[in-house]
Amino acid sequence: MRVFDDIATVRAHLKAPVATVGNFDGLHRGHQAIVDTVLNRARETGGSSLVVTFDPHPLKVLAPERAPRMLTTRKQKLALIEAAGIEFLLILPFTIELAEVSAERFVREHLAEGLGVSEVYVGANFNFGRGRAGTADLLVSLCGELGIRAAQVGEVLYLDSPVSSSRIRRALQAGEVELARELLGRPYVLAGMVIHGESRGVALGFPTANLASENDLVPQDGVYVSEAVLDGAARPAVTNIGSRPTFEGAAYAIETHILDFPGDLYGRPMEVRLLARLRPELKFASPAALVEQVRRDVQRARDYFAVSRGTAC
Repeated sequence: MRVFDDIATVRAHLKAPVATVGNFDGLHRGHQAIVDTVLNRARETGGSSLVVTFDPHPLKVLAPERAPRMLTTRKQKLALIEAAGIEFLLILPFTIELAEVSAERFVREHLAEGLGVSEVYVGANFNFGRGRAGTADLLVSLCGELGIRAAQVGEVLYLDSPVSSSRIRRALQAGEVELARELLGRPYVLAGMVIHGESRGVALGFPTANLASENDLVPQDGVYVSEAVLDGAARPAVTNIGSRPTFEGAAYAIETHILDFPGDLYGRPMEVRLLARLRPELKFASPAALVEQVRRDVQRARDYFAVSRGTAC
């Protein structure tokens, strides 16, 4: 995939582009349906597949106090779009000037004249242009007037409700990582570097890797079955997110105990895939009581992987 931040530069590489436009935060199952439509039409027509997105999120410029916490880092978002098979990605810097562009002008100057798109596909709840006045219906109408084929891609439903980034955020904030996984089509992932912690895990017999997360959104405090991804290899793990209330003065941390892995991870990049929530974070009467609970958590994680992988863990 080739990534650009300028319309004129990317235009020179495009051939009758089939495009979609949006924020694509999380690249969830609804977004995936749109991207699949673009890819299928690009294959059928011989045109270039193109995703047009924005950075930063428009609300971070227009109303920072209302800006959502993003589901993916920029790096994760690009990797997901590339893995989907898109050929070209245009990341338009979102500025006050761009925010003032009307919907009609955006379609005419950016999509038609600037990019020369032949087809455009967006989600049903797509909004664009000054004051978010442009809708998916308006986009289809404006494109039709300019000879561009355009259409809405139907919503993807899960449990009779539309899949959306906001729904995924709510699920994660409630600790419902299994629901988030269904909506995303993959586990929610925290990425960052392993940093030095307070070494309490080692003293308790359960060494942990402390993650300095790069993600805006960290799920609700609690204990989770997880996978730690190191150098592309996923290892069964248990992750605790929270302030560790059993220990007075303990700092907030994202701690991952990797099952049967004694390696030194300090300073290494790591991803944590959150698979299932075991319990809320609790305050125990003593470190010994905490150790007993952690043993139960680890065994439940082993049972989870034994069932999911069909093997003993």
